[in-house]
Amino acid sequence: MYGNSGAMIIGLIFAALLGLIPANIAKKKGYSFGLWWLLGFLFFIIALIVALVMKDKTKEAPAALNANVTPPGMVKCPHCNENIKPGMATCPYCAEKLK
Repeated sequence: MYGNSGAMIIGLIFAALLGLIPANIAKKKGYSFGLWWLLGFLFFIIALIVALVMKDKTKEAPAALNANVTPPGMVKCPHCNENIKPGMATCPYCAEKLK
């Protein structure tokens, strides 16, 4: 009756160690290590495949840093800081008068 408990403990330890593989892949791509370890522990094959094909969030960060750059031919509204066309009488975002 208790002979299989040792094998079960070894199996759980092995599954916990296997869960580290998708967790490390996901961490390098900018996702939560703990969540992906749990997914890898419970559903190793599925978590591994998804971790390998999911988008890398660390490569998106530089684009987010450039969000405050004013595009060519646009100016910033002095009231709400949105990009607008130059020479507008009112801001289409905050409805404040510009002139």
